[in-house]
Amino acid sequence: MVPSETISSGGSTTSVSGGAGGATPQGDVVAALSALGFSLNESRAYGALLLESPATGYEVGVRAQIPRSAVYGVLRRLVQAGAARAIAGTPERFAPAPAEELIVLLRKRFETSTTSLEDAIRRIDTTPRPPDAFTVTGYERVMEEAERVVRSAEDKLVVSGWPREIDLLAVELKKAAKRKVMIVVFSHAALPPLPGETFSYDLDEASLEDFWKHRLIVVADDTRVLIGATERASSDNAVISETPAIAEVAASQISLDITLLAQRKKQDVRATMAKMLGNRVGRLDSLLSQKAGKGKSA
Repeated sequence: MVPSETISSGGSTTSVSGGAGGATPQGDVVAALSALGFSLNESRAYGALLLESPATGYEVGVRAQIPRSAVYGVLRRLVQAGAARAIAGTPERFAPAPAEELIVLLRKRFETSTTSLEDAIRRIDTTPRPPDAFTVTGYERVMEEAERVVRSAEDKLVVSGWPREIDLLAVELKKAAKRKVMIVVFSHAALPPLPGETFSYDLDEASLEDFWKHRLIVVADDTRVLIGATERASSDNAVISETPAIAEVAASQISLDITLLAQRKKQDVRATMAKMLGNRVGRLDSLLSQKAGKGKSA
């Protein structure tokens, strides 16, 4: 955390707490602008201008903790980007573009850039084959990929996780249900209302966190699977695979969890297992019956 600064500007005194992001409204602005591609110094300078303007480069530099040698270059880049206004005079002063105008401007530029990228990609003749497996790091990236896997489902979705993460997938799960995708969700903790079939021990999530870590498994169409850590940490990671054998193992693990729950709660889940595992269940039952019959005849 950058220490607070007391700055005198135009006869008024303002106490400002700087920082790279979070903890304060100014920090949230800095973090949001950085996520949109502004440099850290540019984001800090805009945040400082929001607090007090017009301001000289020196005042912005002190308030935003930007070296004096760099602050005017930072401010000119903001002006060029449409995020700030230069006010002629001696000394030159700067003011922020109104937040509403900046948001409209950035949204329009983003949409234009996205459209240009889409057109450029379509002009490329060949589409690279995605890797059979890859990893992502960071809680947000893990959840983004989990949403993507859910979104890709055409026939079947099997999910195992904690209510916190499953709730973040609820919108995409509802969309999948509208696509007539068969959905099965399992959790040891109590689940919110969800589409599809849900299985839960209805335990308190906070109590489970005392001895279990957050994990998430999403299997789509017996082909695509995400298996990841979801501790809300930057170190969270997940593997995403399109190898059917890996998806089969993951779905089988969830089916085992549901079977154990059914035994403890005296539930009949044979219909669900048949939908999850296909004819593997019936074939296995048939072999077991044949073996039992041979044993009796012997």
